[in-house]
Amino acid sequence: MESAAVHVTVETLTRIIFPTSYALAGLIVYRWFMPQLSRVARRLAGLMLAAQALIIFNALYIESPSSFYVWLWDLHREWNVAAALASTQLALVGGVALGCAWLSRSRMALQRLYFVGIALVFLFLAFDEFFTLHEYPISWNYYIYLGALVVGATLVVAARSPRRSRQWHACLLAGLAISALGAIHVERFGSFCGDYGLLYIDACPPNTVWELEEILEFLGIWLALVALLGHFSSLSPASGRLGRILYFMPALWIVLIVPSAPIWSIARQVGGEPAAVAFASGTGLHAYHIDKRQSNFTVRLFLSPERWDYNGLGYSIHLVDQITGESIVSRDTHAYRRLEFYLAPGHIPVYRQWKRIRFPPGTPTNQALSVVLTLWHKQGEEIVYDRPLSSDLKLLGEAQVVLGELVLPDDAPTPTTAPLARFDNGFSLGAAELPNVARAGENLVISFDWRSDDNGSEDHAQFLHLGHAESGAWFVYDQEPLGPRLPTRLWYSGLADSETWRVPLPADLAPGQYSAFTGIYRARDGERVPARDRDGSSFIDARVPLGSLIIEAS
Repeated sequence: MESAAVHVTVETLTRIIFPTSYALAGLIVYRWFMPQLSRVARRLAGLMLAAQALIIFNALYIESPSSFYVWLWDLHREWNVAAALASTQLALVGGVALGCAWLSRSRMALQRLYFVGIALVFLFLAFDEFFTLHEYPISWNYYIYLGALVVGATLVVAARSPRRSRQWHACLLAGLAISALGAIHVERFGSFCGDYGLLYIDACPPNTVWELEEILEFLGIWLALVALLGHFSSLSPASGRLGRILYFMPALWIVLIVPSAPIWSIARQVGGEPAAVAFASGTGLHAYHIDKRQSNFTVRLFLSPERWDYNGLGYSIHLVDQITGESIVSRDTHAYRRLEFYLAPGHIPVYRQWKRIRFPPGTPTNQALSVVLTLWHKQGEEIVYDRPLSSDLKLLGEAQVVLGELVLPDDAPTPTTAPLARFDNGFSLGAAELPNVARAGENLVISFDWRSDDNGSEDHAQFLHLGHAESGAWFVYDQEPLGPRLPTRLWYSGLADSETWRVPLPADLAPGQYSAFTGIYRARDGERVPARDRDGSSFIDARVPLGSLIIEAS
């Protein structure tokens, strides 16, 4: 037998609740409260109600012509019209409360203290609404305690206030109750689909639940605004200049918050490197910075945590030899709270972590070293590593994120002799030792002395060309100038180092006399770097002549 319950979706229910609740609240307020407000207060309350009704109507009933239109009026998106109005309305309540505190300065101290407290609470909530603190896993107990404190203070002040003022306290409590129903119950407990006897609610996608939450919050805070405007009108029936200042409060708040819109990333603000690493625990890495000194290096991390208490989160920093893959030094530490807010997408609150690590004795110089991050949680006596789910940084294994690389400079003095060739990127080939004779099928041993007058920024490769004098055939061999131990992107001003190549010669390489040339080119596009001799003359085809040698048959 089929159920007699009426089936209704949350979207339909929301479209019914909006006009019904606003019509009922508006009827009560305009019948009982509006006549007691000053003219300025009535206009301000009416304008705020009209503004939020317009926004909600656009969000619920107007078919969107574009994705931008959806974002502009969406009740649960950030940084749009709805979010700005919600924050502004909360700030206006706080501003009116400050006005009430000013007008009651000649009355009892408890009343002044009460209005100042209400102002601080609502200004904090306005900040919270715009900067989306409530979207992150802060314990809802803090909001519950704050609400209970406001309710308790309101009841105490109401008991000691004249009877005609108690209606405004009742209006404030009603508004807080409606707002709490949306902010805490709907969002905290999520879906309320199910069978309610004669009514069965189904189809509960998150966005429709959030719309109902925002509607209840809008209406509740508007009632709170009416209550504070009632207090304001009672304290200053003629309004005067202070009443006209109320008109400028919304505009002033918007001027204050709009420049803080999230148009810059965390990395741009902190001067670090951007990152987008999402870990399985819910922790995210948004930026990092590596600061190398002579005897140590410091790593700074900007993490958005899964929980604000970090729940046992720790991290490890490793310095890894890129050639052997061995860890030279590592430091483990528990994460600590250093809460900061940066204008990241979504205005994410982050905790800034930092760790300074000294280079241990024997750390190799002129060798590429990787700085590697590992996140972990301590559960009892067990360490559980946090695996990255997505990362725009290189991964080393399943749980290690490569933050960057560094090189410890060698203290060897830079040669002062004129180099064999100077390259336009600041590198110089000091000398090259080429044997007189080599044998096909064996290794050609050749050494190069390099130095740099500038810091490297990208990878280069070095070529070796051997041209047969009789046939004109060429043998070509390429590798990094100093091998994989020190890529040119890590070269530094003052570098002086050498590398011995062991070039495998083909067994069938034709015997005879060969002319040897070398040079460097950019790895990203193969473009050769121009080079000049000791006199400043350019080498043809950016090839530096090294001399000649005899290749003997194998």
